[in-house]
Amino acid sequence: MNDEYGYLDRLHQSNYELLCEVDRICKEHDIQYFLHGGTFLGAVRHQDFIPWDDDVDIAMKRADYDRFVQIYPQEADPKFKLLRFEDYPQFFDFISKITDTSVTMAHTAYGYEDFYDSRYNHPSLDLFVFDNVGPHHKRNLTRLQILYALAMGHRPVIDYSKFHGIRLIGAHILSAIGRCIPFQKIASWYKKAQICENKGNEDSKTLFLSNEQQHPHYWGLEYDSEYYKGGITMPIRDRLFPVPDCYDKWLCDVYGDYRKLPPVDQRKPQHISEIIEESGV
Repeated sequence: MNDEYGYLDRLHQSNYELLCEVDRICKEHDIQYFLHGGTFLGAVRHQDFIPWDDDVDIAMKRADYDRFVQIYPQEADPKFKLLRFEDYPQFFDFISKITDTSVTMAHTAYGYEDFYDSRYNHPSLDLFVFDNVGPHHKRNLTRLQILYALAMGHRPVIDYSKFHGIRLIGAHILSAIGRCIPFQKIASWYKKAQICENKGNEDSKTLFLSNEQQHPHYWGLEYDSEYYKGGITMPIRDRLFPVPDCYDKWLCDVYGDYRKLPPVDQRKPQHISEIIEESGV
């Protein structure tokens, strides 16, 4: 592609290698996953990554995710490191990631690389998790949002611009309280809240992404479990990867006219700005 940013071609190659490694391990161990978010959209609309996208998104049901994070460290190429959010004292988000440690970025959109010990300035693959929607789902969503606000107290800088009115007041109060609680304690509460709807509700026909609070496209959305039985694939480069069965309806529900490209000024990377180093890890 014509890489106007000077690094996206190399970044997409890293993203492709990350995705292929995850795909290999999942196939070897009969773990089901699906492309998600911009990676899913890219496979359907571009038969590749979206030209200006700069990370990889996949989603798994809870049982598959739990198996995957146990198996992955023993099976994967060491340069592709799994970062589980609960393993660190600082809060980035509640999304576990796999990073390509052989490629390092000069800057990210987040900044504060030193605060996070440079864990997140590498190309990354995000692991989203589907849990069941149970009879007390709305109450549980509120609980997850409160825990997220507590966890924000463990960020170097908090962006309050997404909150308004009573939610803004609540965000200030809860993040201040959260600073007094060790993050790994909050993370343990969050994990319990994520899975609480699964017990006794294993046959639920509806799923939700329990670790996606920030993205307005996905938070609070419910998904028909029939979409996630498997069997449909779409290409990225020269390989096929699994996507939700009713992919057209899924993309229309989330993005609207998803085949229409966004305005030119929105076609830019969201996370990473420049590659500065490649190692022989």
